[in-house]
Amino acid sequence: MATETIKISKQSTGTGLYLEDNEGHAGDNTITTTVDPGDTVVWKLKDGGGIDEITNIYAKSTSQDIFSSDPVKQSDGSWKGTVSSSATGSESYSIDYKIGGTEYTDDPELKVNN
Repeated sequence: MATETIKISKQSTGTGLYLEDNEGHAGDNTITTTVDPGDTVVWKLKDGGGIDEITNIYAKSTSQDIFSSDPVKQSDGSWKGTVSSSATGSESYSIDYKIGGTEYTDDPELKVNN
């Protein structure tokens, strides 16, 4: 079981997220990070990336939830979740975050290898 790390920063223009994962994917919320059942997913703010904090990470209401329990904020400000051992398919999820005291939401995707 691996740890997949997703670094989060603000796009150079606007307030949308720019994401980079350890699989070499980078871009806006259209990137898809591939995970395996049992993997740990960690979301971290990129140093100097323009995002003040992540306030929540959760499955979109129109998507299945692939996590065995909802991602949880860690003491260092990162968030961590574990992919369920029975997970299949893809999950669109939402990241709530703050820039300058204003909260925004963006929605990337995780895909489970089967």
